[in-house]
Amino acid sequence: MKLTKVLAAFLCLSIVFNMVVQPVQAVKAWEMDQSIVSLPLLTTSTHGWMDSLGVDRVQEVLPPKNPENVVYLTFDDGPDPTWTVQILDILERYQAGATFYVIGYNVVSHPEIVREIASREQTISVHGFNHLDLSSAGYTFFYNEIHDTETAIMDALQADQELIQQFGRCMRPPYGKKSQLLSANAAAMNYEISMWNIDTKDWSGLSPEEILVHFTSALEPQKVILMHDGGLDRTNTVKALELILHELLMQGYTVLPYCTHEGQAIKTSN
Repeated sequence: MKLTKVLAAFLCLSIVFNMVVQPVQAVKAWEMDQSIVSLPLLTTSTHGWMDSLGVDRVQEVLPPKNPENVVYLTFDDGPDPTWTVQILDILERYQAGATFYVIGYNVVSHPEIVREIASREQTISVHGFNHLDLSSAGYTFFYNEIHDTETAIMDALQADQELIQQFGRCMRPPYGKKSQLLSANAAAMNYEISMWNIDTKDWSGLSPEEILVHFTSALEPQKVILMHDGGLDRTNTVKALELILHELLMQGYTVLPYCTHEGQAIKTSN
């Protein structure tokens, strides 16, 4: 009889154990499994937090800006809907300034690109309406080439008066051909003449790496850099620009537009 009671009690305890204790253990085990599964998430989150603090990360240390290390970046022959926009993106990424010397008939064809240049806080100046040699041009012909380009620029920017502030009263002679006559004509129109002293030769078929080598060999403070954003395929110009701006960044240079509404950065006698 006693044995029967013991067996009955043991059976009851087994039933209770199966109904209560094992489910609790299963829940605990499931919770433990879940916590193990979530550990990588915690680790990832922690790493992200550590990364945000710069912990255990190797960072590229940039040199401080030297106020004397300033260069002026310029682009000729645009605007171009393919190349100019890519160049603007790179300039923005590197926080670099530039002046775009535009051709009048390109402005008429792509006024939206002119507005994009100005809205990105880059500056715009004149490169002639038809990209013709103006070194021997009489005043009337010269005037029409410059004035018509200026008018096209103003027409492109007129919807936003603030953008007009991005126009600088400078002209770059097509092909870099300068003369006393051209200087006199420019002065009569109250235009400064913008030349350059580092030609990157991005127009000559050099590879981006060759353009960089050529550029760095001539690099000094206060230099005016010539590149192109129109006229031909400028794939190598776009690639070289990235290399050049990275090099300038690593050497502590500031890159500025050459001509603004206040005039040319380096005053020259026309």
